[in-house]
Amino acid sequence: MKKVAVVYKSKYGSTEKYAKWIAEDTCADIFKVNEIKLDKLGEFDTIVYCGGIYAGGILGFSFIRNNYFKFRDKKLIVVAVGATLKKDEAIEEVKTQNLTDEMKGNVEFFLLRGGLNYKKMNFIDRFLMFLLIKSVKFKKAEKLDDDTKGIISTYGKVVDFTNRNAIAPIIDAIVKERV
Repeated sequence: MKKVAVVYKSKYGSTEKYAKWIAEDTCADIFKVNEIKLDKLGEFDTIVYCGGIYAGGILGFSFIRNNYFKFRDKKLIVVAVGATLKKDEAIEEVKTQNLTDEMKGNVEFFLLRGGLNYKKMNFIDRFLMFLLIKSVKFKKAEKLDDDTKGIISTYGKVVDFTNRNAIAPIIDAIVKERV
């Protein structure tokens, strides 16, 4: 049976939750990205990288991108976790910003919905959210997209959009390779 590693970096918990669910459902080994050595990942056939989306970038993903030449013969699955509702549009934006052209053809990519926890946010993240809310509140309500309306309605609150069922396509992608 092929070996699977789930590697993740989570800032506020949603990504960690998904990473743990994926590891549980596939009996994979799980590692925080800052606690795994590059050589150790060489032992695995499939690597699942999970990271939160911040300003379009996948948290901690530079570890994978910068060492992709060592992973390109393995099955690589990237799971980005963000608060967006515009899944298809966001997938293309996040892929463009984070994956090289070579990676785009070899990496399976998934986007899952996370959450927002203003109580856990650091000062900089809270301030950036404040600026975002301030900038969109001046727009007419009918001009706002669903993502923006959602951010406004949840501003300052704790919201969790994680869903264990959302990992099913990822589990399928891992299992089809393992057999």
